[in-house]
Formats: sequence, structure tokens, C-alpha cells
Amino acid sequence: MFYPFIIARDSNGHYLYLNLNMAERKDTVFWEIMLKIAEADLWLPIDKDSYQLLEYDWLEV
Repeated sequence: MFYPFIIARDSNGHYLYLNLNMAERKDTVFWEIMLKIAEADLWLPIDKDSYQLLEYDWLEV
């Protein structure tokens, strides 16, 4: 993760470049949270078609 990009690795070892909207790119709280998630080595809910973070819930898929 490096501003303004987030690169994620899926469970199969493939890398995904996440599509962030302009609000996410400019949101300092968003980046602080993403850094903490990365440091904790947690998984992120990502839409497999658009490579975007799920907006509402981790169980939305």
C-alpha cells in the first residue's frame, strides 16, 4: 500500500490493483484505517468484478 494506490493479494496469490474513488484517495482517515488493516494482516472485502472495496458489509458477496 502506497498513496494513492492499494495493491492486494488474493487467496490464490494473485495481485489486484484496487480502484479507489476520488473521495477515498483524499480521505486521510481512510488511509489511516487501510494502514492499520495492512499492519494487522487482515483480509479486505473486495468486489471481484470491479476490484473495489465493498461499501456496506464484509458479507455482501
